[in-house]
Amino acid sequence: MVLQCAPERFSGSSRRYADRMVLAVLPTCAKIATVEDLHTLALSHLSKAMGTPPLTSRSEGRWTALGWAETDSTNSRAMRALRTSPVGILDHFALHVDHQTAGRGQQQRSWAASPQDLAMTLILEHKLPTRTPFALNIAVSLAVVQAIETSIPAIQSKDLLIKWPNDIMLKGAKAGGILIENSWRGNSWSSATIGIGLNLAGTPPFPNATRLIPEGQSSPEVLHTLRQAILNKTDDRLAEMVHPTSLLQQFHQRLFGWGQRQRWQLDGQEVRGSLECIDIQGRLCVNSNGKQQCFAPGEVGWLGLEPL
Repeated sequence: MVLQCAPERFSGSSRRYADRMVLAVLPTCAKIATVEDLHTLALSHLSKAMGTPPLTSRSEGRWTALGWAETDSTNSRAMRALRTSPVGILDHFALHVDHQTAGRGQQQRSWAASPQDLAMTLILEHKLPTRTPFALNIAVSLAVVQAIETSIPAIQSKDLLIKWPNDIMLKGAKAGGILIENSWRGNSWSSATIGIGLNLAGTPPFPNATRLIPEGQSSPEVLHTLRQAILNKTDDRLAEMVHPTSLLQQFHQRLFGWGQRQRWQLDGQEVRGSLECIDIQGRLCVNSNGKQQCFAPGEVGWLGLEPL
């Protein structure tokens, strides 16, 4: 810890830490943490939240990727660390595990990951470049499908789509999902934990699911490449969030069932109609009997496509 008696300006890679450097302000001096101090402090909080120090640590661009053998839920553990750590020190940390026993999806649906699958959580604490929170969902979804295409060239773009609001679909079957949990301080966005689970080469967890790698093919090398690609593509897409409308247009091009008639469940009643669009607030807009209805994520449950 370095003791500074006057404000210090940071440059280069350290500049993004400037707003979080002052840990305690004294009448005439302030304690200023070096980047190394902050990294050590972040590791301490994450290790405590996970219950053990990480087995692996790797730098991937702006990200620090930490690996463990097993946990219940990487998202839950990341949120625990965020509740106890100084603001900002966990930004751009990524947690991944070989085995996740109690992963969570939308509406608390369970999801488990084997050592042959991908289970990871990304932590963001810097200010989002948009006032539209759903743009983060769009950016991450596009990053994940692009990372899959880069890491597994045999998969064709036309077969890999995004089902609103957060499922990754391969040839019409679920291959994974994304769970983003935002935290707020008043009306201001504070942080996000981005959980990503992909059925890579393990046994699909339920009947209408599929895997990204054909049965019989090995996954360890692909798994490492895919983690790297997700981190790199996510940063690329985050930079595009200053133009959320452009991201939304790209999202529609990868949207599963766009323009097709589908069935949803709302308060025990079935809603039928064609998927017209997703609006910038993240609402699903459906044309049902000539009338447009829009639903927020979690408000309706998907029942399936109607036969052509």
